[in-house]
Amino acid sequence: MSKKKKNRVRIPPVTTRDRHHLCFQKRNWSKGYAKAICMAFVRYVPVVYHRELHARLRTVPVPDNALLKAAWEKYQANKVEIDSYGAARAAAWLYVNIPDEQFRKAMQFQVDFFATKEEQPR
Repeated sequence: MSKKKKNRVRIPPVTTRDRHHLCFQKRNWSKGYAKAICMAFVRYVPVVYHRELHARLRTVPVPDNALLKAAWEKYQANKVEIDSYGAARAAAWLYVNIPDEQFRKAMQFQVDFFATKEEQPR
């Protein structure tokens, strides 16, 4: 195989999807309510968008455990409905229900990012 073909980056089609944890990096969200929320808020997104998001947003800060506990209880009360939300709406739900300034900045970034991507034709 020629070097030209070896070094070419393959861009998957928009229809290829990947699991995106809205609360990432998983190693930071690995205990208690943080882990529960991290695992509950996973959405399938196009790989190309997933790569772009992670290139632009490196991590989501973990809020205080008391805030996470309150959000987890609200999530449990409406789990079926919330699980049906797409990435932008799920990030918006997290923004509203976890009132931590740094966390909200990361969620707002994802809301804006996915809202613009979801409007694009597939």
